[in-house]
Amino acid sequence: MGLKIIHEPGVYMDCTPMHGKWCDIDLVGKDVGYAQVGIISSGKSHILFQYKNKRGIVPKAYIKQLREVRMTEWKRKRQQPLIIEDWDDTINPYEMFLGKKCDIHVHQTRLFEASPGYFKAEIMYVGENMIKFRENSQVYSLNEFSICGMMES
Repeated sequence: MGLKIIHEPGVYMDCTPMHGKWCDIDLVGKDVGYAQVGIISSGKSHILFQYKNKRGIVPKAYIKQLREVRMTEWKRKRQQPLIIEDWDDTINPYEMFLGKKCDIHVHQTRLFEASPGYFKAEIMYVGENMIKFRENSQVYSLNEFSICGMMES
């Protein structure tokens, strides 16, 4: 059994023991999670991870638990090396995705909700708790607080 961090609502979640480890990220409610991702950094409110050659981010508020994944040596060799990064809490964490195409997962409030998110969305603007992006030639604005995860497409 690997290391596990359970997030208690309203309690600060220290993820530094998971930096450099392969984990499953379980999200609250009906939200999608992330399996076998490498934790490369974290700040006060978000966790930065990598999956293959893509980076992603998850707000800690939507995390139910982080579980370390035990991988066979064969599987670990097929993964890219994890590069631990420094975190800067003074900048908006979504800014690192500006100009990139990303899959944006939106917090699900009901079972079988119409849209679980936006896919291959080009991030155009980040600021004041708002993200503006283009998906299929439509431009959307989304409140950051409704995003439960985002990963490069």
